[in-house]
Amino acid sequence: MLSIMMEGEEGEKDNASFLKRMEMPVSIACYTTCSVSMILLNKLIIDSKGFHFPFVLVFFQNLSAVVVVISLKLLGVIDYPGLKEKLIKRWLPLVVLFVGMLMTSLMALKTMSVPVQTLIKSLAIFVTAAGDSFLFGRVFNKLMVFSFVLLIMGSLLGATTDRWVTMEGLVWSFSNVACTSGYQLYMKGVLNDLKDTMGKWGPVYYNNLLSLPPLLLPVMYDFNGWFAKLKTLDDSTSITYITLMILISAVMTMSSFWCMRVTNPTTYGVIGGMNKIPLTLLGIWIFEQYPTTTGAIGIVSAIAGGLVYTHAVQLNSEPANLHSISLSPPSVIRSSTSIRNTSKKLMMNFSLTDKDAPAKASV
Repeated sequence: MLSIMMEGEEGEKDNASFLKRMEMPVSIACYTTCSVSMILLNKLIIDSKGFHFPFVLVFFQNLSAVVVVISLKLLGVIDYPGLKEKLIKRWLPLVVLFVGMLMTSLMALKTMSVPVQTLIKSLAIFVTAAGDSFLFGRVFNKLMVFSFVLLIMGSLLGATTDRWVTMEGLVWSFSNVACTSGYQLYMKGVLNDLKDTMGKWGPVYYNNLLSLPPLLLPVMYDFNGWFAKLKTLDDSTSITYITLMILISAVMTMSSFWCMRVTNPTTYGVIGGMNKIPLTLLGIWIFEQYPTTTGAIGIVSAIAGGLVYTHAVQLNSEPANLHSISLSPPSVIRSSTSIRNTSKKLMMNFSLTDKDAPAKASV
């Protein structure tokens, strides 16, 4: 009987261990599928259907996410904390970066091809990695640094030779890199500090709900323009695109926070970079925006950089890693902690010395 109970406990542990191991690949698969689908749908609606109102698209995408999480909470499927002033203040910078990230991506899509925009966005991997190293003390091996070089070279080759590149598109694309990196790094820090308070679904609720007020202003300002255009999109294809966009956006928001929670900022950024492989190929095929020879070399270089980094992450996870380097000086966060610990040890030593002094003198 005892052996049966022990076998049952071991089986439960094995199941729990299996589910924990599967959490990361499943979250990555969900995030990747939704991310690629959303960019292609946004490009189709903006480019093919002529709906040049990115603020409206972002507003309804975020609104759909709020409706979904509130509905799931009312049904008792998920739970998250209500609005609290302290949490709102901590979350507002993330909301600004979140809205900026979505808006700059859509604005870049208006004048740039999907392959080139995705290549430039790959630079966010390097920027995030540098921030990850400086703020959180993450160490990178030489193979990772080499992958960053490939990503940067691929982005530059694609951005400087493609016939669909415009100055306006470049400004929006590089702004997107800054917003994306800042968003990933700040989100990781906030999630680490508030993970017990916010829970698993609190970030989805706060992020999307707090983004609605600033988006509502441009939506109402140009209400007549976008509403008149929306009424012309009455064909079945347009309705399908818009419906899928709204549904997938809610799932993507939840899967992105899920993925960020089980990974780190750099890995999360590289997942976004690896999304560029199917996104670039599908963008070329769907929109028939074929790159130049140099641009094609840039695409291959960026894809190779993502693959090299994936392999480097596996090597870096090995305990005995003698070739790791940091992209910055020792982290400020770690340095301040080390100083405090050293100070405490010194004070304890001085205290012990003072106590022993009388005894030594009497001898």
